[in-house]
Amino acid sequence: MDRKIDPKIIRQRRIKFISTLAAVAVTAIAGFVLLAGLLRSGISRDDVYTSTVDRGTIEVSIPATGKVIPLSEEVMISPVSTKIMEVYKKAGDEVTEGDIIMKLDLATIHAEIEKQDNELKMKLYKLEQNKITSQSELSDLEMQIEIDEMQIKRMEVLLKNERFLDSIGAGTSDKIRQAELDFAVEQLRLKQLRRKYENQKQITESNNKVLELDYSIALKNAMLKNKTMAEAQVRSPRSATLTWVNDQTGAKVLEGSQLAIVSDLAHYKVEAEVSESYGNRVLSGSDVIVKVSGKELRGSIGNVVPSVKNGIINFTVLLDDNQNEALRSGLKVDVYVINAIQENTLRIANRSYYTGAGEYDLWVVGNGEAVKRRVTLGESSYNYVEVKDGLHEGETVITSDMNRYTDERKLKFRQ
Repeated sequence: MDRKIDPKIIRQRRIKFISTLAAVAVTAIAGFVLLAGLLRSGISRDDVYTSTVDRGTIEVSIPATGKVIPLSEEVMISPVSTKIMEVYKKAGDEVTEGDIIMKLDLATIHAEIEKQDNELKMKLYKLEQNKITSQSELSDLEMQIEIDEMQIKRMEVLLKNERFLDSIGAGTSDKIRQAELDFAVEQLRLKQLRRKYENQKQITESNNKVLELDYSIALKNAMLKNKTMAEAQVRSPRSATLTWVNDQTGAKVLEGSQLAIVSDLAHYKVEAEVSESYGNRVLSGSDVIVKVSGKELRGSIGNVVPSVKNGIINFTVLLDDNQNEALRSGLKVDVYVINAIQENTLRIANRSYYTGAGEYDLWVVGNGEAVKRRVTLGESSYNYVEVKDGLHEGETVITSDMNRYTDERKLKFRQ
């Protein structure tokens, strides 16, 4: 039979349990305080990056971002509104110049070319017909002028005869006046005929020029239509890689729509952008360093887009080694535009701590500890920062992010 526990024993056990909990809590708090103190006042050498102050060359540069793209790329567009009949190549295929990539429905353009050819022939026939008709009319007028000239000579002879007869008393004054009148009328008629001939000649030349111009325009339109027909034969313009193709057989495409893109994937360039605040330091011909997959490739700025969009300036970098194996189309890269070169300059490594020229609180390492010091930094390259004041050659500086130790002045290195 169970017996009831003495209340005194229960009270002793309760006191013992509470004492144990209190001891554990005190120990935990003390440990936490001690650990926090250690974390606050000490750091591990393996947890930070350091850099030794030395003298050397700094290629002063501004940072930009870029993307690797093919050196040359050609987009094939549809010259007419049509539909895709067949696709012979797929994206990723190697193509040579002249390879047929796809077949378009050209029935409509064939009909237009045939109609245009017929219209061109009609214009040519009309031009030739007008020339023949005009030449015939001018020839008739020339013949009439010759006849009238002969008629005037005849009337001039008659007038001389009448005057002679009148001088010997065999003629009359009325006959002389009639002969003079007939001669004058014939002269006016000849003058009118010659003027008509000159006007007709000018009209003929003008009409011929109009018809020739009309024919020339029709001929150019026909040549343009034939060129469009040739372009509608979707062939590769060069030996390259087909990087994209509209492979939707039967799909309708509008005039100007993209059909395919061929790219030279053996040679590359970089399409870069930078903040407009650096606009006066981004110039064509400036030297550039491109960091890609751990490699440094040098080049120069080819051209700078004159307009600014959303505070960004775009420019193109032409690489000295545009066939480097590290280059891949679409790869994001870091770009550094070099503006000047500083020789024999105090410098430290460029890392995330650096945000531009100015004063910094950096941690100088020595005697097993790091001491905060005010330092003035200047220009930078992609790998070095100019030290203007506050550091000496040979000193070691922490270049990691130390913002969590803002309230500290000195840190011990833990073993």
